[in-house]
Amino acid sequence: METLCDPPTIGMVFLTLDDLDNFFKRYAKQQGFGIVKAGGAYKQEKGKTLNERRNCVKMANRKTKKVGCPVMLHAKVTKDGKWQIRNVVLQHQNHEPVPSFSKYISMFHRDDLNDVRRRLFQHHDEGVSIPQIHSALAAERNGVENFPVFERQLRNVVDKERRLKMMEGDANAMAAYFHRMSTDNQNFFHLHRLDDDERLKDVMWVDARSRAAYIEFGDVVCFDSTFLTNRYLLPFANFVGVNHHGQSVLLGCALISHEDAETFEWVFTNWISCMRGKAPSGILTDQDAAMKKAIAKVMPNTRHRWCLWHILNKLPLKLGGYDKYDEIKQALLRAIYDSYTVDESENSWNEVIDAYNLGENAWLKG
Repeated sequence: METLCDPPTIGMVFLTLDDLDNFFKRYAKQQGFGIVKAGGAYKQEKGKTLNERRNCVKMANRKTKKVGCPVMLHAKVTKDGKWQIRNVVLQHQNHEPVPSFSKYISMFHRDDLNDVRRRLFQHHDEGVSIPQIHSALAAERNGVENFPVFERQLRNVVDKERRLKMMEGDANAMAAYFHRMSTDNQNFFHLHRLDDDERLKDVMWVDARSRAAYIEFGDVVCFDSTFLTNRYLLPFANFVGVNHHGQSVLLGCALISHEDAETFEWVFTNWISCMRGKAPSGILTDQDAAMKKAIAKVMPNTRHRWCLWHILNKLPLKLGGYDKYDEIKQALLRAIYDSYTVDESENSWNEVIDAYNLGENAWLKG
């Protein structure tokens, strides 16, 4: 936990202007208000009288704005080049600072986001999902209410970083490959779109074998976007079905720049178009809200279910804190895999919940 900062007082001396700024920013964040440089303030320049002033801003409707608040700090450079506080006002007017609202003030927001960037990319490169990363980082701050960064902001940072960074040669090589495949077989389907800067954004392709397989084995498909390409850190999304031998069959692929509802809508719409307009009867995905929204819009008559593999992967995160976690895990797996009817499944599940007092676990209830 961050050490509490004492209030600024007249006479305090700082070696540099940055030290002074950082001190007052820490105090402002602790109290729940933002600060801006006052008009006419200027930084250190040789041979001039130096002044620095910071005024108060507040958070309103999740946007930071200036208010007529007298809170301020005025500092001046000393003869030996240090910065000394000459005047300070700490009594607020027109608003009441709320410490927990600091997370909504943009100046602190950016700092907190920068602090977690390295760990965000480190975990994401290892295949950990954004919601899991956010939960882990929030847990280190004693809960979501104390963590000033939202899940969607982590997602936006990752999306921005991994926008298709393809060099011109890479894009041309892909286009040439698709052209060659289309020339060899007219049933090879491919599509791409560009961003506002005319750079390659999203790509999808389905070969002739996949289109033929979908006719026979496309009643239930699994859509997965958890794979990352090593070079570009882009989600590699794929549609997979199961043939009459119980073997997985690839039914389509895509490289996507964003994991949001609009991108998934683009992928699903064009994939169904490629498959002669026939949507699957059922589709399995991970527990992603953006996918859920896109599927409901593009495939309203398709039964959407969550992939069991993704759910079971969350067991350590959601239930690992229980003393009898290993026993609970084995009992849940038996209830899931050893039940052959609806009644048997529900009875076995309820027995596990009752045996280990899991009735109030929010994740299992959900």
